[in-house]
Amino acid sequence: MNTTYISATDLKRKTAEILNMIYYEKKIAVVERFGKTLVKMIPYENKKGKKEEISLVLDRYFGSLPDFPRVNKERKFRNKSLTL
Repeated sequence: MNTTYISATDLKRKTAEILNMIYYEKKIAVVERFGKTLVKMIPYENKKGKKEEISLVLDRYFGSLPDFPRVNKERKFRNKSLTL
């Protein structure tokens, strides 16, 4: 992985660009202030080292949230022409 040195001011001004560079280009960013290293940011990798398929993630978390009731049946409107 390539290492890029960034000033704290550049991090403040270009946060989105720097995060995209770290995540998508798999670069390491070292943030410096007045020549002193503050932070080293590295790209995140899953435990397996690869991206999980969306179907596996959905299967794992399916049913963790309850179904929400239909609120438009119970909703009361002042003006009867606004019923759904």
